[in-house]
Amino acid sequence: MGVGSMGTMVGVGGEYGEALVADRVQPRSHARESIERVVFEEVARVSPTATLRTLVPESSLVGCGIDTARFFDVITRIEGRYQMRFRDEWLHGISTCADLVDCIASRMFDEADRAVESGERPSRTVALQSGPQSHPRRATPVAATRVSPPADDFAFPECVALEERLAGLEAAGLENPFLRANEEVHGRTARVGGRDVVSFTSFDYLGLAGHPDVTRAAKDAIDRFGCSASASRMVGGNNTILDELAAELARFLGTERAVVFPCGYGTNASVFNHLFGAGDLILYDELAHNSIMQGAGASKAGKRSFRHNDHEQLDGLLRDLRSQYKRVVVAIEGVYSMDGDYPDLPKFIEVKKRHNALLYVDEAHSLGTMGPEGRGICDFFGCDPADGDLWMGTISKALGAGGGYLAGGERLIRYLGYTTPAFVFSTACSPPNAAAALEGLRVIQREPWRVTRLRERSELFLKLAADCDLDTGESCDTPVIPIIVGSSSRAILVSQMLLERGINARPILYPAVRETAARVRFFITSEHSEEQIAQAVEAVAEVMAATQG
Repeated sequence: MGVGSMGTMVGVGGEYGEALVADRVQPRSHARESIERVVFEEVARVSPTATLRTLVPESSLVGCGIDTARFFDVITRIEGRYQMRFRDEWLHGISTCADLVDCIASRMFDEADRAVESGERPSRTVALQSGPQSHPRRATPVAATRVSPPADDFAFPECVALEERLAGLEAAGLENPFLRANEEVHGRTARVGGRDVVSFTSFDYLGLAGHPDVTRAAKDAIDRFGCSASASRMVGGNNTILDELAAELARFLGTERAVVFPCGYGTNASVFNHLFGAGDLILYDELAHNSIMQGAGASKAGKRSFRHNDHEQLDGLLRDLRSQYKRVVVAIEGVYSMDGDYPDLPKFIEVKKRHNALLYVDEAHSLGTMGPEGRGICDFFGCDPADGDLWMGTISKALGAGGGYLAGGERLIRYLGYTTPAFVFSTACSPPNAAAALEGLRVIQREPWRVTRLRERSELFLKLAADCDLDTGESCDTPVIPIIVGSSSRAILVSQMLLERGINARPILYPAVRETAARVRFFITSEHSEEQIAQAVEAVAEVMAATQG
C-alpha cells in the first residue's frame, strides 16, 4: 500500500486530500502553505469583508468580521476538510489566521499520520479509526447563565452544559422551543399553550394520521389484537396485519420483498452494524440522518462520509478505495429532512454499478412525497427499484402511523427479517400502527389527489417565500422547506414570534446545522390550505424584518 492510498484511508478526500497527502512527503513549509490556503478559503467564505486576495497570515479574525458564530462555522468546516477534531482548549487565544494555521499544523497529525511520515505501515483498523467520527459539538453561542456543578463533583458535565443552555435561553428572554406539547390536533390546526395555531411541525404529509378510514382500521385492529403485539415477531408477536403490510409495501415500492420493523431509527441504527463488519466499508452522505451515522459507527467496518449529494466525489472515493474492501455500501437519503433537497439518484446508481457497490436509500421523507404516485424517489426519477439494494423507510411520516421497514431483493430481505437485532429482539410494531399504515397505503392509491395537492402546496410556499426574498436554501420538489435565519438565537426568536401570531414552526439550531445556517423549518402537508400557507409566509416575512440587525 502506497502513501497515497494510506492518506485516503485516514479520512482525507478530494482535492484537499491529495494536497495533504503530498504535504506528508514534502518539506514542512509546503504543508503549512496548504493549510494556510484552506484557512484563507474558509475565513473568506464567511467573512463579510475579507476576500482571498486581501487575506494574509497576520489578518485579524475580528478585523475580518469573524464573530463567534462565524468562527465556529470556520472551525466546523475545517474539521470536515481535514477530518480532525478541535478541542475547545485549543481555540483559546486564536486571533489571527496565522494562529489558526499554527493550531492545525501542530495538532492535525495523529498516530496514523506519524506512522506514514516515519515510514511505518499502521494496520487498517488504526488508520480507519482516525477517519470521521460522530462527536459532541460546542454549545450554541447564546448568552448563558453559569450553573455551578454540585459540591459532590457531579459526574455528568453534559447535564451541566444542558442546564447552562436552558438557563441561557431564559436569561436572553427566549422560551424553550423544544418539547412543547400539543393539547389537541385537528388536521393542520393544533392547540398549543391554550392557543389554536396552524401547525407546520408535522410529518403527516398526506393527512393520513386522522383520515377516517385509517383511524377506523387502527380501531378495528385493537379490537382484534389489542394495543400491543406483546412480543417480538420471531417468538409470538407476529400477526396477519404485519404480513399484509409487508406484502403491500413491497408491491407499492416495486421490490421483491419488504419487512416491517417497530422503529425507523432502530432500523438504520441496527442494520449497518449487523450486515457490515471488518473488511467492509460504509460510505455515507455527510448530511445523512443520525441513525445512519450511529449504525455505521457501531459497525467494525470502515466508514467515511462524502460531500453532500456529491456523486462525483463518491466516484473518486470508490475508485481509490473499492479494491481494499470486500463489500462497500453507499448510504444516501431520498429527501434530506434539514434542507428539503434530494440526490440525483440515477447518477448514484451509475456510480454504485461502476464500482460494484451496494446502494442503501433512506426514504423516510420521500415515501409518499416524491413522484407522481408518491412511491418515492424511484418514482420521481423513473428508476427501477431493482437498481438499488436496500430501500429503507418509515411508516411514521407520510403513512400516518409508526414503525420502519426495509425493502429490496427476496434473499437479502428474508435474511434481514430473520436476523437483524432491531427486528429479532424488539417487540413488533403494534397492531393499530400496522393496520393504520396498511390502510394508509391503500388510501394513497385510492386518493392520488393527496400527492398532487402536496406538491402544489409545497410549490406555492416556495414561490411566496421567494417573492418575499426569504432564504429557503436548497429546498426543491419536496414538502420540507427551511427558512434560513443566520443564527440560533434569531431562529428561536423568530419561532417564538411566529407562535404568537398563530403559526407553529420550530427552530433548528447549531449543532444540528451550522450556526450561520440556523433556520425555522416548515413541513408542508396536503391539508394546508392556500390561505394558511399565504398567512404563514406573510408572518415569516414580517417577523424576519422585525428581527433584522
